[in-house]
Parts: sequence; structure tokens; C-alpha cells
Amino acid sequence: MPAPLPAPRLALVVLTFAAAFACYIDRVGFPIVYTAIARDAWIPKTIQGSVHSAFYNGYTATQVPGGALATRIGGQKVIVWAFALWGLMSALTPSDGSRTRAIWWCRVGVGGAMGTVFPSMHSMLAQAIPTQERNRAVSFMTSGMYFGSAFAMVAVPVAMRLGGAAFATTATGCCAFAWLLAWNAVNEKMSILRPFEDTTVLPGAMGARKPRGTPWGGLLTSPAVLVIMLNNFTFHYAFFILMSWMPTFYEQKLGLDAGSYTWLKMIPYLVMGTCSNVGGIVADKMMSSKAYSPTYVRKLLNTIGFVLAALALWSLPLCTSVGSAAFVSSVALGALAVARGGYAVNHMDVAPRLAGVLMGMSNGCGAMAGMIGPWFTGLVLDTARDPWVAAFNMPGYLCVGGAAAYLRYATAEQLFD
Repeated sequence: MPAPLPAPRLALVVLTFAAAFACYIDRVGFPIVYTAIARDAWIPKTIQGSVHSAFYNGYTATQVPGGALATRIGGQKVIVWAFALWGLMSALTPSDGSRTRAIWWCRVGVGGAMGTVFPSMHSMLAQAIPTQERNRAVSFMTSGMYFGSAFAMVAVPVAMRLGGAAFATTATGCCAFAWLLAWNAVNEKMSILRPFEDTTVLPGAMGARKPRGTPWGGLLTSPAVLVIMLNNFTFHYAFFILMSWMPTFYEQKLGLDAGSYTWLKMIPYLVMGTCSNVGGIVADKMMSSKAYSPTYVRKLLNTIGFVLAALALWSLPLCTSVGSAAFVSSVALGALAVARGGYAVNHMDVAPRLAGVLMGMSNGCGAMAGMIGPWFTGLVLDTARDPWVAAFNMPGYLCVGGAAAYLRYATAEQLFD
């Protein structure tokens, strides 16, 4: 088994896990809240899709600037300001579903804040974590997304029953301030981002380096970089459609309200978090055995994950019970988590110094999927003859196409200094 992480690295990884956990409480929690308040206000699905997509307008706009800023001044500074802005914008979000414009702008603000979070975290991890520890570190960090999603599926409906939509929205915003308190408390006791230049460093960690220019032309014309961006778009198109519209699927297709069968609805996210961590451990073990190259391992996980996810997505509209829907969506999300063991770690492989910038570019494509996917799915659900089949077919086709492109062009070799 791989050796345990040293204390400063472990603290950093745990805090990035907590950051992802908190972010996805909001991302999953808000669609649950909004589904209820939009229903009460008789808001058409096309408008609901626009509100779901509003987050990703801000999220997309700040991805690349956030990554570039994290590379220049440090991800730890950028992420602190991001969490503070997120908490403020959540507090300002109206709980009246008829106030569509105000809700839309608040979600743009939350998205803009969160758009800098993942580039900042990848920049910090690339600085501190050596190559042979990255699969575990990135997998554990990203599993926070999924465990946070599972928690939100249970906690947000409970919060709505206890205090209504306003209370639930405020509670999700408080997660941002809770994380800031934890970050400051831990950072006071240990310098979790001190340069790893002493004997505790294993080869592959960046450590502290002087800022250099970004080869934008090379990044934007590299097939290996472009295929990472494509697969990030594919993952997030499928993931955000499931995240934004599964509450509606359960409510309108299966006749459930927001608080019913929450333990079943959270299972897919628990599966996703577990698959993420298992995939990271298995990938590290395969590479440490020297029997498989990093490129082979990345392609293997990416292909298996996306192809299996496509099959599950195509099967989801056939579900007629809560149990079957929970099982199939669990397979889809678990497979997507496995796929992240391919493209999602690739940022640090091909450009470790520019991991924040590359993550911003890649996650920007994912954010575009978040803008397009929920809106387009809302339009499909309002107009298609067989709406749920049409809604879930598109991400399935994208998964197969993304896997094929990654299999052809991806590499785990370092291409940029």
C-alpha cells in the first residue's frame, strides 16, 4: 500500500476535501430548494433551466482568470476570497420563487466565486503533492464533491421542513464561513502550503517557484490538453444534468416530493464518493507496481468509466420505481467518478507548474456544460415527445465520444515545464 501522507500534506488534502464538500452542498442543495419554490410560483421549466444555468455563467467566467491568479499569487489567497464571496451571495439569495431575476443574479455571483475554487485547489495540490501521491490526493479531494452531494440530498429537505426555503438557502451559505474558520484554524498551527523543498519532498512536487509566463498557444493547440478539456465538458454535462434534474425526475416521473426517500436519492452520491477513492488507490497501486504506465492507467479508468456511464444514462428513463432509479443513477455517477481517475489528474501530468491555469481552462469547459446542459434539458423536457429519453440520451452519446477521443490523444507525459 502507498505510504501515509506527511501531516502538512494530509492537512491540505483534508481541507480541499472539506472545500469540495461545502461547495457541493450548495450545488446540489439549491436545485432542491429551487424545485420547490419554482413549483409554488408556477415557473415554467424553461425558466427553471435558465435559473439552474445561471450559476454556470459566473462559474465559467472566472475559471481561467481564477487559475491564472492562483498561479501568480497563490491558490490559498484566491480560495479564501472565493469562499467569503460565496457566503455573502448565498445570504442575499431570495426565497420567493417569483423573484426570478434576483435569484438569477445571486446564482451568477455564487458561481463566480466558486469558479476560482477548483483551479486554486489544483494549484495548491500541484505545488505540494508529488506525482506518486496525486491520485489519492485528487481522488480524495474530489470525493468531497460526491459526499457533499449525498449530504445535501438529506440535509437540505430537512432544513426546508424545519425553516423553509430561506433557512435552507442561508444554511448552505454558512458552509462557506465554516470552511473559512477551519482553514484559518489549521493554517495557524501548521504552514500547510510551506514550500516542500526539504527532505520530506518526494520527486514530482513543484515546491515554490518563481512565476513564469503561460504558453497559451501551446496549451490551446495541444491534442492532449484539448482532450482533457473535452472530457471535462463531457463529465460535467452528464453530472450537472443528473444533479439539476434528478429532483424533478423523482418528483414528476416517479411522483415523489422533495423529502421522500431521501436515503435512496443520496445513495448514488455515496457510491460516487466511494468509487472516486477506490479508483485513486487502485490507480496509484497499478502505477507503483511499475507494470503499467501512467498513460495506460489514465486511459483505462477513463474508458471504463465513461462507457459504463453512457449505458446507465440510456437506461435511466426506463426506471419506473425509486429503487431502480437509485440503482441506475448510482451506476452512472459511480462510473463517472471512475472516469475522473483518467482526465482529471491529467492536469498535473502534462503541466504541473500550470495546473491551476489548465484546471481553469478544463473546468471552464465543464462550466460551459453546466450552462448549456441544464438549460437545454429544460427546453427538451418542455418540448420533446419522449422528454426523459431525449434528456438522458445526449449525455450518454457525449460520454462515448469523449472516451474515444481520450483513448486516441491522451498522455500522462509532462508536455509543459
